[in-house]
Amino acid sequence: MPAQTRRQTLLLLKGHPATGKSTLAKALARRLAWPLIDKDAIKDYVYHLPDGSSLAYDIMWQIARHQLEIGLSVVVDSPLSYPQAYATGKELAAAFHARLVVVETALAESIWRERLEQRLHEQQTHRTSGWAAMQQLLAYYADSWRYPIAPEHHWVVDSALPVDQLVQSVVHHLDQRS
Repeated sequence: MPAQTRRQTLLLLKGHPATGKSTLAKALARRLAWPLIDKDAIKDYVYHLPDGSSLAYDIMWQIARHQLEIGLSVVVDSPLSYPQAYATGKELAAAFHARLVVVETALAESIWRERLEQRLHEQQTHRTSGWAAMQQLLAYYADSWRYPIAPEHHWVVDSALPVDQLVQSVVHHLDQRS
């Protein structure tokens, strides 16, 4: 089914750093020809400002709102670590009568740890690098990321699978629920 004939959709990626959500988000946006709004791409420019993280989220949601307002479906890439982020997504989808889909990326701990450790050897701005830093972030989250998501919105994928296979699976899932 061509992307243009699908029901307007707000597709939110959810997952911890280095679980493959940005890779999947980019591949999905490319395949579906939907705009991609990446919180980290925004944060790269505002993280040094006071309250830069919060500002990045505000900008991300405003751009998503604008895309939905003009009738486009959109892919939003953020950790979605707090229940308020999901609530904002639900409010936006409802305001524009768009379908809401949350695709959560998950990995076996050994693969996830390896990916985080690899980031230590890459130039980063604000992104979490290393297993120790991830453990600190999880402690900071205090399980906030374990909030309930309505089953009709939520789909967890094993992001250790090849990206092409994940994209095909998500697109099939979207088509089945059109």
